[in-house]
Amino acid sequence: MPDLTRQDVIKILAVADNARLAGVDMAGLDLSGLNFARADLTRASLAGANLTFAYLRGACLEDANLAGATLSRANLKEANLKGANLENANLSGAILTDANLFRTRLDGAKAEGAVGFVR
Repeated sequence: MPDLTRQDVIKILAVADNARLAGVDMAGLDLSGLNFARADLTRASLAGANLTFAYLRGACLEDANLAGATLSRANLKEANLKGANLENANLSGAILTDANLFRTRLDGAKAEGAVGFVR
């Protein structure tokens, strides 16, 4: 069971620049369209979450679990995804320009039309 609901996350993002959500379980939540710019999501669990059209520019997702997450058309420009698990994630149409993908697990990930994505 996730630590937070969508409404909890919206409230946190509304009051905090560079929101700190490190280690928080948000697995399976609908987080589509939310603004996580420069948020600290280190080691957060976002497995199976819907992050369609989410704005994650400059976010730190180091060692985060995004397995099976939907990141379709998400903006991950300059995001730190070092060591993140993106296995079976949907990155179709996502923007990954200048994202750090060092040691990122991408087995089974779909990235049709993704910008800045090199396997």
